[in-house]
Amino acid sequence: MRIRKFIALALLPAAIAVAPSLAAADKIADFYKDKTVKIVIGASMGGAYGLYAQLLSRHVSKYLPGAPTVVVQAMPGSGGNKAMNYTYNAGAQDGSMVSIVQISVVQETLFNPKVHFSAKGFQYIGRFTNANIVATAHKRSGIKDWKDATRKAYTIGTVGRRNYTYIGPAVMNAIAGTKFQIISGYRGTKTAYLAKQRGEVDASITSWATLNVNHADELKSGTFIPLFQMMGEREPDLPNIPSIAEFGKTKGEKAFLAIISAGSAIGRTMAGPPKMPKYLIDGWREAFMKTVSDPAFKEDIAKRKSRLNPMNGENITKIVHNVMDLPKEDVASAFAFYSKILKAK
Repeated sequence: MRIRKFIALALLPAAIAVAPSLAAADKIADFYKDKTVKIVIGASMGGAYGLYAQLLSRHVSKYLPGAPTVVVQAMPGSGGNKAMNYTYNAGAQDGSMVSIVQISVVQETLFNPKVHFSAKGFQYIGRFTNANIVATAHKRSGIKDWKDATRKAYTIGTVGRRNYTYIGPAVMNAIAGTKFQIISGYRGTKTAYLAKQRGEVDASITSWATLNVNHADELKSGTFIPLFQMMGEREPDLPNIPSIAEFGKTKGEKAFLAIISAGSAIGRTMAGPPKMPKYLIDGWREAFMKTVSDPAFKEDIAKRKSRLNPMNGENITKIVHNVMDLPKEDVASAFAFYSKILKAK
């Protein structure tokens, strides 16, 4: 009798822990049953944001209680800010809409007074992978490495001025002595790459993941030549290609490059809007981590020659807050440098 009582008491904490979990799952299922959920991306469907969003939409429903239909909505514009402004403010806050935030979410919060969102306000669900942004030139341009761009002007196609695709070559011009002529305003990295293939520009810039998915043959053949990368450390696949972080000299340059490097760590991260109920955020976090561990999802990623380097929402939140909480004087120095490269012609 005493043994039975002891076992019952020992199992009581587990039973108490499971009960709220089951209750939460029922509550999530009640909300999502027969619903459609949108994943909003601030880029065109042809890039990494579109790839991860579409693949997740095919697999995540089986891990979300209620099994909602999940669809993807592309909302490119203003370097991704259009979508982040929308999801933060005007978009549904009830749990029927989530998004993949731009890697520039922290940078834009700190440096752009015109945006209507805060990196601290998004509720981070989880990261598919980090994002190394890599510039490549077409071999017809004659450029062989980044140093050639210090001796001759080459054109490079980018998205918006506040987008990483613009910031990369602008930083190289400012601190590495390159002479890139930056052609800004392409609707997405896909259109910029089409412009490079047509010979309209010499170079373009996108994520290393997208390059390996959409342009693996051109990389292998030497048609596309890597010039520089934007992670804090060199990509293992690109040990001989410099990172822009290596060129920082002044306090302002180094602080700015630290903020940009944090964007690479944020990478392709899903988030809920500020007022999305916490129990639904918790449900999404659990479903997300189960999905990125799912063999079928991993197989789909591998088929597209893409990558996974997942991180849970709690750790992404820490990365965001660590950068957002930098000393004001460091942010001011970084902003001064940022303002300088935005004004550069």
